[in-house]
Amino acid sequence: MARAHGASPAQIRIAWTLHQGAHVLAIPGTGDPAHLAENVAAGAIRLTDEELDRLDALREKAG
Repeated sequence: MARAHGASPAQIRIAWTLHQGAHVLAIPGTGDPAHLAENVAAGAIRLTDEELDRLDALREKAG
């Protein structure tokens, strides 16, 4: 999924978190300017309903 979006797995995780609703905030921490840029860019990733369902299922499976 990350490859399909040209993103890192961490960016997909941030994008998934942001798709949970306006009541959820993603607050990743980093001291690396490159990671900060990646974290900000994750906000532009638009996941499909199918992708969100797949990620939700993985989350439920992980417990």
